[in-house]
Amino acid sequence: MADVSRFLAKADEALKKRNYDYAIQMYVSAMEADPGNVDAHRNFRMALVRKYEQEGYPKSFGLGGLKTIAVSKNPEKLLVETEKLVLKDPKSIKYNLRSAEALMMLNKVDAALAVLEFAAKVGDIKSDKQTPQLFSLLAKCYSDTGKMQEANQMLSRAVKMAPNDKQLQTLQKEIAAKAYNKQVGTAKSSYELVQNRDEADKLEKMRKGVLSDEDADSLLAEEEQKLRENPIDRRAIRNLGEILAKRKKYKEAHDRLKAFLEVDPNATEVGDKAAEYMNLHYDNQIQICLKRAQTEPEKAAAYKAHAEKMRDEKKKYQLTEFGRQVEAAPTDLDKRFAYGRAQHEAGNFEEAFRQFQKAVKSPKFAKKAGVMMGECLLRMGRLEMAEMAFQNVHKELGEGDEDLRKDLMYLEADLMQAKGDVEGALGRFRELFMEDMEFRDVEKRIEKLKQAQGAA
Repeated sequence: MADVSRFLAKADEALKKRNYDYAIQMYVSAMEADPGNVDAHRNFRMALVRKYEQEGYPKSFGLGGLKTIAVSKNPEKLLVETEKLVLKDPKSIKYNLRSAEALMMLNKVDAALAVLEFAAKVGDIKSDKQTPQLFSLLAKCYSDTGKMQEANQMLSRAVKMAPNDKQLQTLQKEIAAKAYNKQVGTAKSSYELVQNRDEADKLEKMRKGVLSDEDADSLLAEEEQKLRENPIDRRAIRNLGEILAKRKKYKEAHDRLKAFLEVDPNATEVGDKAAEYMNLHYDNQIQICLKRAQTEPEKAAAYKAHAEKMRDEKKKYQLTEFGRQVEAAPTDLDKRFAYGRAQHEAGNFEEAFRQFQKAVKSPKFAKKAGVMMGECLLRMGRLEMAEMAFQNVHKELGEGDEDLRKDLMYLEADLMQAKGDVEGALGRFRELFMEDMEFRDVEKRIEKLKQAQGAA
């Protein structure tokens, strides 16, 4: 193994000074000299993200590297080619997966794990089609490095997204067998072995969402004990939050995670998770009120009023929380988008526009931010610029952007109406209705415009 400490020291120093190009160059040199160096792979990607968030991401990527990936059988050459693609799009799950696969072929599992963890943290895991594969490979890497709890967590997420995948079913059996063998090998007594089996059973039930109150209480007690022994155990507090969330105790999960931040203020991922639980709390309360309004019609008005109150509180919470997150991480474009959307929902279109102007540089939210920029301009009465914004987004849309295209059609009809072109707006709404009659309130908009035409 080559000594790359000199490269890493220079790269880390350059990264601190925001000299991203030199830092990236040094990290590349470190990876070339030691392909399995974990810090080089992780920090190389971090430097790229910071550079692109400050300067903007490349607008297009060449396809030449993909051809090389398809035919190359040499894992060392494959790794070089995939890292060239990562250089252009460090958040891409596809490219990071290819790099991790090449590293695993080279038996560099720790480096592969670092790459996959980075992809899971910054990639678009909610909509990327390769997310199940990412979680599956993460599960395998965790299993190979003896981290069985993390392996089961990743496997659970993969199975939820692709329940019929036969390869996942096979991996599930392999990891279960490996976990059992590890428990048998480390158990000091038959009593301890039974305890391990009970623990595994409870974790499996939690994964499947069939955790009883008794099992949940037992797991909570174990995580509480871990936190008493180590008050800054981030994994324990995340597990505790997950167990509470499984029982739909979202507010309690939020409060526990927020309290943890007072002990460990640097645990930003715990703070982000706390915010997620709080939003789930509001959504859950709203859904409960709406259901009860249907089943208890005599109290419907009160339930609907409470649901509206929860919506207002959620808006206020998001403004404060997402504002805090942006202040803590001003270069995180995903957080910028979330804050912009919160401002938009609160009717603060000028401030929302400012946030979307920055978020539009995010490869994850670029198109959506572009649409919402146009909508903000429309609500601000700047019609010509709104039209320009919509035209710019149209050029970027492709396959898989059907929902965004419908948003654009709706907003363009709005724009035509604002400009006094009632006939054009009516035609655009009708076109949208023919494509999706249930989209927003398109049918009502058509009826109102028809009435306006008749009155004229």
